[in-house]
Amino acid sequence: MPIAPQDNAQGVRPPEATVKRRWGCLAAIVMPFLLLFVLISMPQWLHNRELDGLADRFQSYPLPPGTEFSDHEVQMSVALRGNSNHCDYRLRFNLQTKLPVSEVVRHYGAAKIGIEGGGVEVIGWTPSTTPSFPLTFDQRQPIIVEIQDNLHDPSWDFRCW
Repeated sequence: MPIAPQDNAQGVRPPEATVKRRWGCLAAIVMPFLLLFVLISMPQWLHNRELDGLADRFQSYPLPPGTEFSDHEVQMSVALRGNSNHCDYRLRFNLQTKLPVSEVVRHYGAAKIGIEGGGVEVIGWTPSTTPSFPLTFDQRQPIIVEIQDNLHDPSWDFRCW
């Protein structure tokens, strides 16, 4: 059984054409803003997908001997570093290792885990606030590994301007 339209305050039912016209006007007002949002956000979504893929490749790459993740938290960013029109991807991971930092950097420097199957720039260091006592009983030291994959097309991503 169809539901009868409700009367308005004056006791008159609004015609169906008026209701459709209201929805049409609302759509005409909202649609340009929605399309603008999608146009602005699409390059960001694409770069975020590439950054997630880079993080997945790093985490699935075999760890150096005597090394493990301190935690599986990843710090990731997409930004312009430098002074030209490109995007740079940066990841930071916390590791615990028995190896010297230079060996861990060399291990990941040889990996071809970049966005386009190429190499990445790897930087490693020990935190300056390393406690004077060992955090583990097997003498592992905490290190931070930073992966940078640079000079990618910005494709209208405002973070890369």
